[in-house]
Amino acid sequence: MRDRKLRVTALTVLAASITLAGCKGKTSGAVDTTAASTMAPHDTSAMAPAAPAPLTDANIMALHDEVNVADSTLAAAALPKLTNAGTRSFAKLMMGEHHGLHVKGLQVEKAQKITPELPASDPFKAAVGAEQSALSSAAKGAAYDSTYIANEVGIHQAVLAWAKANLPQNAALQAYVNGAAPVIQRHLDKALDLQSKLGGGKMS
Repeated sequence: MRDRKLRVTALTVLAASITLAGCKGKTSGAVDTTAASTMAPHDTSAMAPAAPAPLTDANIMALHDEVNVADSTLAAAALPKLTNAGTRSFAKLMMGEHHGLHVKGLQVEKAQKITPELPASDPFKAAVGAEQSALSSAAKGAAYDSTYIANEVGIHQAVLAWAKANLPQNAALQAYVNGAAPVIQRHLDKALDLQSKLGGGKMS
């Protein structure tokens, strides 16, 4: 009798153990993390976006060349369709002073034996293209003047902020960039004053 009770007890314990084991597998859904914890952590570095390469002096000067050429070129293209006297005067100023900055930049680059080279990621290309598109599709009149000035405010603000954060290593190139900053700031101040008189306009 005692042996029978022991056998029943043993079977009951075994059945309970199997049931618990089955329940554990169903309810945890779960993956045994014991083994996973002993494995090397998954390397996610390949999934992260690559950091942009730092700008070289050649990159920085190429971008200064780009914005100076773009601003004088955009002003020349806009001038025939501008009607406001103040805006026409501003465009002529852009043509003259940005061309002058470009020529001076080329002279410094030549003296320092720096060959400008645009970086793979150009922070101004899209903005310049958008301004060209906005101006080419706008009709002559007050709205055109406002659109031109609104875009000039935006591009000058962007150039000033970018130039401050991206100084060349070369001392002569640094002097050129620092000397250009007050000129660009003066352009921005004039553009903001005109914008307040013309109204908002369309920003590209």
